[in-house]
Amino acid sequence: MKLRSLSSVFLLVFSLACSGKDKEALDGAANGSTSAAGGSGSGLGIGAGSAANGSGSGATNGAGLGGNSSVPPIDIGGGIGTVTGGGQPGNGMPETCDGIDNDENGIADDLDIGNDGVCDCLRIATLGIIGQWGQGDVFTGWLNQRSVNGAIDLADKPLTDSLLAGLQVIVVQDVSKIGRKYSASEVAALRAWVEGGGGLMTLIGYGEPSERTNVNALLGPFGISYDSEPILPKGGGKPTISVTGWTAHPVTAGITAIGVDNGYPVIGAGTVIGHQAQWDVLRTAEPMQGRVLVWGDEWITYNSEWVNRKDLQVELFWVNAIKWLTPPKQCQVAIPPSILR
Repeated sequence: MKLRSLSSVFLLVFSLACSGKDKEALDGAANGSTSAAGGSGSGLGIGAGSAANGSGSGATNGAGLGGNSSVPPIDIGGGIGTVTGGGQPGNGMPETCDGIDNDENGIADDLDIGNDGVCDCLRIATLGIIGQWGQGDVFTGWLNQRSVNGAIDLADKPLTDSLLAGLQVIVVQDVSKIGRKYSASEVAALRAWVEGGGGLMTLIGYGEPSERTNVNALLGPFGISYDSEPILPKGGGKPTISVTGWTAHPVTAGITAIGVDNGYPVIGAGTVIGHQAQWDVLRTAEPMQGRVLVWGDEWITYNSEWVNRKDLQVELFWVNAIKWLTPPKQCQVAIPPSILR
């Protein structure tokens, strides 16, 4: 059990690769509004409530939760200039968030108006609830300000083909408190989604070893799981333990250190691309058309790792992970030099 006191989520403003003006410009062009940081969000605080709750994101999130695979088109070509995402040549036509390669550069929906490394058209969702051992939440701040859809919260919803349809990436958080064990049909639905081209990332370290039951059930079809003994505790009042053992891979490119605390070893199939001491903490798998990324901790979602630890490359880790998990011909944008440090 982690021995840290719980505290409420607070707004922590700090400077990352881009400003809220990027999202403001995008929402203004897409929705006829210049307010991109609606709700209680402000600036780029990870700990804020959803900072992308302005007039543009609600309808999009609603459609996603219903499992509708269609994406409302968001034309950002007029008035802002033609955008070709990763800089590949195209036909000069403006790209829109509609699942179509409008500019014929070989990649659909490759838009990144703010040049922050996150595709503006990204369709990503989370399962479970956020962690309680640190302050802040990467999804309600950083990510929601960098994509039109934001991060769709699937929470404890039953996993079905229709619910998952249209999503590109799913991040599994704490699924030990959803009030049930995932059924065989739910596990099968997630497996089919991944094998059909979806990108699945899992996190761990939220509480007792029993938390592994549900997430290991979801990982079962891919032959990967979390082992039973917690590892790498930081101790009271100390910074997280730095993971420094990396194998060359798109997810680990440019990464020298990522902090963990009371995580779990990642065991089984797949390819090990991160380790510390005798433990493997990061594995990948590529079942059929999909991709799976299993990380042995959850502290990369908390403010402290972004703000207090300048020696860590947490933002780059997330950008790398999302880019790798997203289908190769969809929503691929360049990683800006500003976060390559």
